[in-house]
Amino acid sequence: MRKILLLSLLFSSPLVIGAEVSGYVGKVQFESEFANSAGLAEEAWTVDGRIDFNLEEHLSIEFGIGALFLDDKQQFKQDVINLNDYYYQDRYTAESSETGFLFSIAGKINYPINDMFSGNMLIGYEYMDFDREIAYCDTCYSESIDIDAGLFMGLGTGISFGQNMELKFQYKMYLSDGDVDNQALIGISFLM
Repeated sequence: MRKILLLSLLFSSPLVIGAEVSGYVGKVQFESEFANSAGLAEEAWTVDGRIDFNLEEHLSIEFGIGALFLDDKQQFKQDVINLNDYYYQDRYTAESSETGFLFSIAGKINYPINDMFSGNMLIGYEYMDFDREIAYCDTCYSESIDIDAGLFMGLGTGISFGQNMELKFQYKMYLSDGDVDNQALIGISFLM
């Protein structure tokens, strides 16, 4: 309820002059030393959703949340006992999950080139996390792996389809000396 109230206050604020909702699919490239030490492949797929709040004609702030689909080379199996009721026990072998999440915030400069094409540049911070665990099992082994993504700079372009829809391409370069090298994305955005 608080989140809905905060969003409604933000939309009704005189600072925000519009918003844009986007969905992206991309590929992230990890540093090879990190991938080897964490037991992950050097690449992972990402799916994320973003919302941009336009503060001025060419300036916006972007919030994103998404999922990482990783190839875990240290995936494990464990026997699990599930107590369905007092008399019945279900025993099975489960595999650890291969999904992480990401959260990002960025300031963005948008520049319309003409009626069809636009460009943008953004700078921000991204947090990534991966838990090597068996889902829905409180007593199973688990291991949290923080992925140091950190500061990034991105360049993007968009192709308009009508007045409210745009096909977007984006490339992020990570500036901090962390675990992530770069990320390439393609997505669709809708103006609200």
